[in-house]
Amino acid sequence: MQVDRDRLTPEDVSIVEVIDPTASPTQAPLDEINFLRQSLLCESTFCQIQWAGWLSRPFNYPDRNWIDLTYPYASTGNGTLAIHHGVEFPNPYGTAVRAAADGRVVFSGTDDEKIFGSFKNFYGKLVIIEHPEKVDGTDLFSLYGHLSEISVDEGDMIREGDVIGRVGASGVAGGSHLHFEVRYGVNNYHHSTNPVLWFSPLENQQSGQTSTLAGLISGPDGKPLSELSITLEKTIGENEVEKHYYLQTYAQDGVNAHPVLEENFSMPDLPPGNYRLSFIFGTLYEIYFTLDQGMLGFINLQMK
Repeated sequence: MQVDRDRLTPEDVSIVEVIDPTASPTQAPLDEINFLRQSLLCESTFCQIQWAGWLSRPFNYPDRNWIDLTYPYASTGNGTLAIHHGVEFPNPYGTAVRAAADGRVVFSGTDDEKIFGSFKNFYGKLVIIEHPEKVDGTDLFSLYGHLSEISVDEGDMIREGDVIGRVGASGVAGGSHLHFEVRYGVNNYHHSTNPVLWFSPLENQQSGQTSTLAGLISGPDGKPLSELSITLEKTIGENEVEKHYYLQTYAQDGVNAHPVLEENFSMPDLPPGNYRLSFIFGTLYEIYFTLDQGMLGFINLQMK
């Protein structure tokens, strides 16, 4: 339904009850990807499910383990930067970088002779770890770029949490930070996916576990809308806004959605509570929903 002001209230959204697919002996277990995909099928604009993630974050608290939101995955920085194939963790020079999961080091060194990104010396010093058959028989690859030091060698078997290097600013980097990528199925720049959606929601040391939001907003032709500006507001009561968040849908050139979600936007580490999401596409659209602790909320909306 499209009117001058499309307002989707909490009555228009629902929570998906997630059931362990192996719990019933009378039903054949679903594979992990299909199980999660089916869990998110609902007739409402908003659903949410528990989201444990597959990878841990590459930093331990009290180092900064939350993601920089100024240049997120699939962003072009309002057209000023190359489309981003990963996320950034700003941390002081020399901060320990840790493996996101068990695996094998498939590259350790510099990219001054071999291209791993857009061009040579793009990541500088980097490490790539293969996580074999991490998701339903499909390999994941985690990439750690702009390092100042490397602590592992190619072929090393790594355990989750092992120190694999130190934060730096090598390659194309505007200051000390870790560039982190997740590649699904193939160790290739053009198989990168949004790292946000491979993590569980962050555990906030003060307020407990956060939540994650993702979604797919598509045009009348069913194609994902590119670089659509979205406003997200955490609300108290009916009208009071506690905090604003500003984001965009993905720039679509050469980036990939998560294999379960097929999303075109995401926002990590949100405090649980009531939210209003709004954007303009010919008219003002508003979606009201509640995010529960430790959940991933998903919005699916096609324009008319």
